[in-house]
Amino acid sequence: MTFYQELQLNQAGSKNYVATFKKPKEKFLHILIFIFKVLLNLAFCSAVIIVLGMVFGVENSIAGLVVVLGISTFRFTDLDIHATHSVYGISLIFLILSAGPKAANLAPTGCDLLINFICILLIVIIGCHNVNWFNHSILILSYLLLYGYDVSGVSYINRLGCLALGAILTSLILYRNRRKKQFKYGFKILFTDFKLSDARSRWQIKIALCVSCAVFFAALMGITKPIWAGIAAMSVTVPQGDIKPRVESRIRANVIGGIVFIIAFLIVPEGYVNYLSMLGGIAAGFCARYEGQTAWNSFSALAVNAAAFGFYNTVLYRVLNNVFGAIFAFAFGKITDRILLALNGFITKIKQRKTERKSCDNAN
Repeated sequence: MTFYQELQLNQAGSKNYVATFKKPKEKFLHILIFIFKVLLNLAFCSAVIIVLGMVFGVENSIAGLVVVLGISTFRFTDLDIHATHSVYGISLIFLILSAGPKAANLAPTGCDLLINFICILLIVIIGCHNVNWFNHSILILSYLLLYGYDVSGVSYINRLGCLALGAILTSLILYRNRRKKQFKYGFKILFTDFKLSDARSRWQIKIALCVSCAVFFAALMGITKPIWAGIAAMSVTVPQGDIKPRVESRIRANVIGGIVFIIAFLIVPEGYVNYLSMLGGIAAGFCARYEGQTAWNSFSALAVNAAAFGFYNTVLYRVLNNVFGAIFAFAFGKITDRILLALNGFITKIKQRKTERKSCDNAN
């Protein structure tokens, strides 16, 4: 494996590759490459966000983060359709990211729930035809970040410019990396494949409902930072397998992240508290398991928001939102599964009866 190829590995891939070396010198060399890769990724992401913040305003750093997430994700994944058609898909996703969160913030209570549901559903239909890519984790996160960190006036105009640039860069990167790959489908298949009888489509409906409802009800209950509940709901609502272990890991990881943050906050000198977020990002880069990544991501989120909400309040809000979001997604997801399956069965019976009637009429 070349040095460049090694830099392209994810956390699990890097750890597995390092484990293949038995000689201490070789193992140490590849551990250093692993460390370099994590620091390089952090430096790249930070540099892009800083530059975009300088161009489009510091208040649009979140939009800069969304651009980084798009670029980083679609370097390795795709939309499961022809590369040229993927450009349309990415453009439409960024259009939804530009308009949806703003419309939901302007809408009256109740209408915001509907807007968020429709926008998130469209995003996962377009971006998650191949559920194995886990594109939903980045796409829904991006939507919720833009929704939770809303701007207005000139700042919103600048945000549109930033997201437009993100759409262009992400499309170009995806097209460059996938232009030679042979795909079976075009853009149209993303919607023609959307059927209640299909497990993927039912999951897409479920995750859109779980996330939008988690944010809505967390806000109704007066929990500060309700997008954290939505992110928790998104994180545990995976397309395949039992989500109960993931719910437990999500809750446990956020409690651990909160405890570690409290300890670090009490130990680190006041002038260096802002660097805790960077520390969390570096630590998350070395974690291959979901629980470890979640704990350190929680640590970073706490460091970023501590100044705005207060030290102890931020930890409380983070844990409350994640406990609520994870448990809500587990319970509400179970109910949604049953309703969607029952509805699919009902529709199937109606279609069968219509087919039988037509057969009888033709026979007569």
